[in-house]
Amino acid sequence: MTTYLNLTESLVWAVARTEEADTEPAFTIAKQGLLDYLSAAWKGEAQKETDRLLRYVSGSGQALLLGSGQGASAELSALYNGYLGHYLDYDDVNQTVRGHPSTVLYPALMAVASLRPVTGKRFLAAYVIGAEVMARLAQAMGQQHYRKGFHNTATLGVLASAMATGYLLQLGAERLLNAMGIAAAQVSGIRLNFGTESKPLQAGLAAQKGVQAALLAEAGIAAGHTVLDGSQGIFALYGEGIREDTREILLGKWGRSWKLCISGLWFKMYPFCSAASHIADSAKQLYQRESFSPEEIQKVMLVFPPGGDAALIHRCPTTGEEGRFSAEYVAAVGLNGLSYTLDNFSCRPISANLRQFMERTERRNDATIIPAETAMPPGRFCIVQLYLKNGRILKQRTDTPKGCPGNPLTSEERYQKLLACCPETLVSKLLGEVEGLHHASDMSSLIQVLKTGAGQASG
Repeated sequence: MTTYLNLTESLVWAVARTEEADTEPAFTIAKQGLLDYLSAAWKGEAQKETDRLLRYVSGSGQALLLGSGQGASAELSALYNGYLGHYLDYDDVNQTVRGHPSTVLYPALMAVASLRPVTGKRFLAAYVIGAEVMARLAQAMGQQHYRKGFHNTATLGVLASAMATGYLLQLGAERLLNAMGIAAAQVSGIRLNFGTESKPLQAGLAAQKGVQAALLAEAGIAAGHTVLDGSQGIFALYGEGIREDTREILLGKWGRSWKLCISGLWFKMYPFCSAASHIADSAKQLYQRESFSPEEIQKVMLVFPPGGDAALIHRCPTTGEEGRFSAEYVAAVGLNGLSYTLDNFSCRPISANLRQFMERTERRNDATIIPAETAMPPGRFCIVQLYLKNGRILKQRTDTPKGCPGNPLTSEERYQKLLACCPETLVSKLLGEVEGLHHASDMSSLIQVLKTGAGQASG
């Protein structure tokens, strides 16, 4: 890498020069991510509310609309399939990104792969590169980006999906630079939309804009080649500015150490924000271990490190959908002995007894508590403390919730999730197709499976 290149050029050149073979060490987890994305998306397709977006996107082309039997343009295909994957907040998370890479990247790549001849190896390599770009951008952006209220999945996802799609299309460095510039003009997404349908829509929009940026660049549209640099670049506008280590973060050990292999993917057990998983595990363990009734609880205290509950923006949710981003509601579900299933995180109103229970719940951010060395994400934890009316205090702390890279789902648990979201006949086909994907000369067989799976989504 020549040091006189600016940050934007350096990152894009790193993407452009990456050989498919360089990405193979990350193929195993990339395949796991694809199956998990398809689990979440197929379950999302089964929700009748997603038909509203389907009516908006369908009929304008031949690109895949997962589970519908219909087609759309590449851009609208990416929008819809990204929306499906994130609709239930059941899709994977990467702790470095502080967001959801697969529900942005795979819809973008599938949209192009359903229209163009693409090998399975190139498809997987493009995903690995997109995830790498997304993670490195998040590290370089710094924590303030998320804390200000931006939605990393949506903002950084635009840039990452543009690079992944551009790599898939083999655009070359000059056009990839233009794709990066076009994508940078479309960076958007805010956390205030959490708990509404616009949260998954933001993921779909990131996929759509990334595809659009790559296709516009392929058509010859030019853009600025310094969008990451200087006082008016992305890092300055949206983050903490350019630091001494920004170049190293973006480029150090590129191609020799993939973020997917280091920080992994968090495959969810529950259909809600991963930031609430610590709460769920603690609440469930308390309910199963201790002898108490919900009526005996005088107060619930939820203790986090500073910023540990930032994503959980709803303190008084009115629906299960808002409850996906509510510490109070997730605690209430577990402490009342209810299950963490989709039924309790739907758009239906929350019951009166759970709303009353949440009124007895408080949060506290405590900087004096030392996080565990094994905490996932690093520095995070949740302590659920119950103050009973008889004076007893019960406590449970979780540092590595089930599903995170430090406490991963087993292969059997991942299979059961896939089976819970998709019909068994489709599952067997998906497993076969994805397992051999890196040997596939094109994507047509997998795309055909996804098309013929239309109407089979489990309810």
